[in-house]
Amino acid sequence: MWFLERWLENKKTVKKLVYVLYASLIISCLLGFAIHLAPPAEPVAHDEHAAPAEHDEHGEHAEHAPFAFEQIPIFSAIFGFIVCALLGLGAKAYGHNVVMKEEDYYDK
Repeated sequence: MWFLERWLENKKTVKKLVYVLYASLIISCLLGFAIHLAPPAEPVAHDEHAAPAEHDEHGEHAEHAPFAFEQIPIFSAIFGFIVCALLGLGAKAYGHNVVMKEEDYYDK
């Protein structure tokens, strides 16, 4: 049997892998909060030949997110988790309903 198959059939290994995945999700969420709450970077002096940027009333560059949901601190982590889960479930459903054939499919 191939090493990876034996490794993934071990219940202790699968349990450790699930803990690592949950830990990475938690770390990603914490980093999302940290980045969202971090103070903005210092303005950088621009080249005088560069195109003019938008400025707020204090003359500083106005940063804004193109979409309102980008203001949610851990939106990208949550969105990535949901999309990954949906892709996994979709692939499983596709495999069972479309790819898998009956046992006597080729005998018919």
